[in-house]
Amino acid sequence: MVKNNALRGPACLILAAALTAYSGMAIAAKPLTLRPGMTGVPDLGAIKCETFADMYPNGPTGMSQAVLTWAQGYFYGLTAKTTDEILAQLPEKSSWDFDTLTGHIIIFCEEHPEVPLPVAVKDLWSVMNADNRTER
Repeated sequence: MVKNNALRGPACLILAAALTAYSGMAIAAKPLTLRPGMTGVPDLGAIKCETFADMYPNGPTGMSQAVLTWAQGYFYGLTAKTTDEILAQLPEKSSWDFDTLTGHIIIFCEEHPEVPLPVAVKDLWSVMNADNRTER
């Protein structure tokens, strides 16, 4: 096993200090209260759209990436293809990209706060799949 010596010593301390300072700035923006039982790490498959709609603008940086990573797992389970492979199969005039995929989930959650987040991902899949069937 090869060890990464670059993350030892002073470089590691500087990185830890920077991350600690950055995390303090993110917390100061707006406090986010997770629902009981979430123990500080939200399970994206278990939260409601209402929670996601609040977490997205006020939560940690990278929330859209976390949701798309979760969605990719769902898509992969259905198709055994990555999101990039699925998008490559869509017609050229398809406008799906990182922002529109995330945007669809955000809009769905704003319109349906009572449903679990996976319902928004399933809706995204059905819209993408419909685009693939009707535009080819």
